[in-house]
Amino acid sequence: MASLHSKNLWIRKQQCPCGDWKCYITHEGVAKEDCAVPESVKPDKRSSCRAIITPYVGMVFKTDDEAFEYYGNFARKNGFSIRKERSRISPQLGIYKRDFVCYRSGFAPVKKKANGEHHRDRKSVRCGCDAKLYLSKEVMNGVSQWVVVQFSNIHNHELLEDDQVRLLPAYRKIHEADQERILLLSKAGFPIHRIVKMLELEKGIQGGHLPFLERDVRNFVQNRKKVVQENEALLSEKRENDVLELLEVCKAVKEADVEFVYDFTVDKNDKVENIAWSYGDSVNANALFGDVIYFDISYRSVAYGLHFGVWFGIDNCGRIILFGCVLLQDETLQSFSWALQTFLRFMGGRCPQTIISDLDSSLRDAIRSEFQGTKHVIPLWNILNKKNLNINGAK
Repeated sequence: MASLHSKNLWIRKQQCPCGDWKCYITHEGVAKEDCAVPESVKPDKRSSCRAIITPYVGMVFKTDDEAFEYYGNFARKNGFSIRKERSRISPQLGIYKRDFVCYRSGFAPVKKKANGEHHRDRKSVRCGCDAKLYLSKEVMNGVSQWVVVQFSNIHNHELLEDDQVRLLPAYRKIHEADQERILLLSKAGFPIHRIVKMLELEKGIQGGHLPFLERDVRNFVQNRKKVVQENEALLSEKRENDVLELLEVCKAVKEADVEFVYDFTVDKNDKVENIAWSYGDSVNANALFGDVIYFDISYRSVAYGLHFGVWFGIDNCGRIILFGCVLLQDETLQSFSWALQTFLRFMGGRCPQTIISDLDSSLRDAIRSEFQGTKHVIPLWNILNKKNLNINGAK
């Protein structure tokens, strides 16, 4: 009597992970009489993962980025990483071909050494691996999609285990939150190896199991410092150009208004340091309403690092009058003294009876030195504001 269960060999019509369509995955199963399809026998763990996520010719993706992410996940689970190789463009479709290959695909170009120049011989990881996934863009009813037209999972090198594949450059990512923490610790003076140890302790993970290496942290910090230095250099150049442009504007206004006055200083490198200006109407208004002036130095340019000061007063109708402006390199006694001397010269030597200013020790000393017969007044709100800041800082 025949057994109710018979052992059969059956073929699942699915492409083998090797990428060859002539090769199929075979499984041993036990067929039941009431079942048309036999139950599959579990293969090993790695084969199961490959069978689930292995790409195949004809597979469709909405975008090429989605395909790259999918192939990248497949590669990571199977012990390698991928990179983008070639793309082809047409006027009608734009980019219509995408080639993704194994990170060890191709061969490194031979570097020519100049005479007398020493190069470090570093072995390339590229070994001509033929694993790849090629995509083609198709447009149907106005909707574009990406179709796998060629796939191969044949490698000529050893695939890595999980604890090794995470160390490949493609998977060593420093996330934004970790970047901020690294920069904060670096600014605090922590050395790189201490920063790595701190991150391991904060995350509660075993040493050496961060998703990045110590050299990745070092490269990140060095690159960020380089970017900051380059930005500062560009900003410094822009500041110099803008200040020179301001001087050109002052010269042009002077030609149109003979009563317009301006002055500036330069540093030891002949770069403009401080600049002040005032209009003819402002000079005339000061002769009538310049008994009391307010020197406001509370403005500072974050982009340029310059301090902006304004002299103004009030006429007999209660309207604010502008007497002059100044841009200062810093808030030192020397800079404030120059600003007050220049203002006094603009106003024909007319010294105010009262000057109101912010609570600043350098400015106070400059006023005492340059405006000896002038009463110096500090607003109550400025004193209370400084007091509140000190109280809150102490807390």
